[in-house]
Amino acid sequence: MKITYQILLGLHVLTVLALIGLLIAQGRKAVKKIPNGFTHLGLTAMVLGIAMIVLNAIRHNHDKAIALLGHAKFGIKFLILTVILAIAYRYAKKPSITNQTWMLMLGLSLVNLVIAGAWK
Repeated sequence: MKITYQILLGLHVLTVLALIGLLIAQGRKAVKKIPNGFTHLGLTAMVLGIAMIVLNAIRHNHDKAIALLGHAKFGIKFLILTVILAIAYRYAKKPSITNQTWMLMLGLSLVNLVIAGAWK
């Protein structure tokens, strides 16, 4: 189960970095839009995160030496990702988004990344 958890973690990190990369790639464009596949990446990151939490709880139940992850941290991260996805779904079919919307999505993504790394 440890290997499965590590695989899920690696895939989750890759999807989150891809989300941020897609947003940064829009930064130099005069007309910004929601990148193709952005919502799919966001949903994949969300599902992988939930799977990691469930797998951690299962591992903790079998071996009490494995620390149970803090659910407050993941609740906040889930909420932030939900807001990012709601914005992405709202503007997915639009030809462009404002700079403020783009900066909000990028800022929320970076806050989510900082929470993941700083909050132990």
